[in-house]
Amino acid sequence: MKSFKWYFHPIFIFTFSLIALMTSLFMYIRSYLQVDDSIRLFIAKNNLAESQLLQTDTWVNILFLSILVAIILAGTIIIFVYYQKVIQLYRMQQNFINGFTHELKTPIASMKLFLDTFKKHELSREDQLKYLEFMIRDTDRLADNVNQILNLGKIEEKNAAINTTKVEFYEFVESFIAKNPHLFEECEINVKKIDHIEYSSAIDTSLMEMVLMNIITNAIRYNDSKSPKIEIKFRSLGKKFAVDFIDNGMGIDKSNHKNIFKKFYQVGKTTKGSGLGLYLTSQILRLHKGNVEVDSSGNGLGSTFTITLNREVL
Repeated sequence: MKSFKWYFHPIFIFTFSLIALMTSLFMYIRSYLQVDDSIRLFIAKNNLAESQLLQTDTWVNILFLSILVAIILAGTIIIFVYYQKVIQLYRMQQNFINGFTHELKTPIASMKLFLDTFKKHELSREDQLKYLEFMIRDTDRLADNVNQILNLGKIEEKNAAINTTKVEFYEFVESFIAKNPHLFEECEINVKKIDHIEYSSAIDTSLMEMVLMNIITNAIRYNDSKSPKIEIKFRSLGKKFAVDFIDNGMGIDKSNHKNIFKKFYQVGKTTKGSGLGLYLTSQILRLHKGNVEVDSSGNGLGSTFTITLNREVL
C-alpha cells in the first residue's frame, strides 16, 4: 500500500488535473473545429446558403472559452501555491514548537536537578555557590527565550517605535562580551578594528544586545570544532559601517543563505534553537535601518555574518 502513496501527493494531483484540463480543452476545440469544417464541406457540396447554418463567431467562442479556462487555471495555481505555503508554514511551526520546547525543557530540567540536590544533600558553601551559579545561567537562558517571544509581536509591527541612544558600537560590543563571560566561556572571541575611527550609532541597546546574543550563540551552538573561535571585525563604509562575525563553525550551504532569516526556519531537522533568533536579528536591524547578511563557502567551512548600521556622530 505504501508504494501507491505518491498517487495522493498534492503536486501529482495538481499536475494531473492541469494536464486533464488542458487535454479536455484541446480535444473540445479540435472537435469543434472538425464539426465546423464538416458543416462547411456539406454546405459547399450542396450549394446551400452558409449564413443559414454557420455562425460567424466561431473563433470568438473559442477565444472566450480559452479565457475562461485561463482564469480557472490561474485560480487553481493560486490556490495550490497558497496551500503549499500553508503546509510549509505548518511544518516550520512544528519545528519551532519542537525546538522551543527543547529550549525550555533543558534549563528547567537542569534547575530541577540542582534543587533536588539542595534538598537531598548537605552542601558546602562553595558547592552551593557553584550550583547557584548554574541555576542563574539556566534562568538567564529561560529569560532570553521568553523575551524573544514577547518581543516578536512588537518588532514585527511596521511602525514599531524603538528607544535609541547614541553609543560607540565597538565599545558596546566589548562591554556586552565582558558582561556575559559565562555564555561564551567555551569560545575564543576576538574583537578588533582595522583603524582608529569611532564606530558610533544610534541604537536601542536592549534590542541590539539581542542581536549580538543571537549571532554569537548561534556561532557557538552550530560549531563542532574542539576550539570554537569567533572573530569580530569592524569596517568603515563611509556613512555606514559593517561588523563581521567570522566563525569556524559548521558553515551554511548557499541554498540556505536567505532562508535562515525567515521566521521559524531551521536548517535540517534539528532541535537546536527556536528558529526565531536570526529572524528577530533581521527585523531588529530593519528597525535600525540596517541589515544583516551571511556568507559561507559551504558545510564545514565556517560562516561570516555581517551587520551594517548607520554611523552617527556622538
